[in-house]
Amino acid sequence: MSTRRDLLQIALTATATAAAAQEHHASDTESTPAKKVARFFKPAEMDLLAKLVDHIIPRSDSPGAADANVHYYIDWLAHTNARRGDQLRKDLGWIAKQKFNTADPVGLLTNWSKSTGEPKRIFQNFKELTVDGYYGTREGLHVELGWNANTFVREFKGCTHEEHA
Repeated sequence: MSTRRDLLQIALTATATAAAAQEHHASDTESTPAKKVARFFKPAEMDLLAKLVDHIIPRSDSPGAADANVHYYIDWLAHTNARRGDQLRKDLGWIAKQKFNTADPVGLLTNWSKSTGEPKRIFQNFKELTVDGYYGTREGLHVELGWNANTFVREFKGCTHEEHA
């Protein structure tokens, strides 16, 4: 971190992410869940986005990204930043042209993650948005990670997977 501006940008990003996550789960306290409505993307784009995030973080013994409504979080981000939203819409169009709905989605995602250029950029962007959205939800934080805001970590040693060393 080299400047005060960098620190401020990080703080503002964290605040915006927390606000988005709070809005993302506004219906958690209601007795009957409110119907989710897309603010930016069209229904076909939302369907594709739901399938995409569900393949990035699929359902296992914990809910997947689509179960956590991460696609609505991404829609909210697109709605609040038109320039970013336009790029996300363009990127979803590219994904649709790759026949993501009918092809082998896992194979496509794997190929995009190992590629360079535009496919890698698009995959990386949606992967980051999915992870940020998912671990800001009750499903990601509480159900999957078991975090209850009562944990103090003196030191975080990072990922212990051999391939990430």
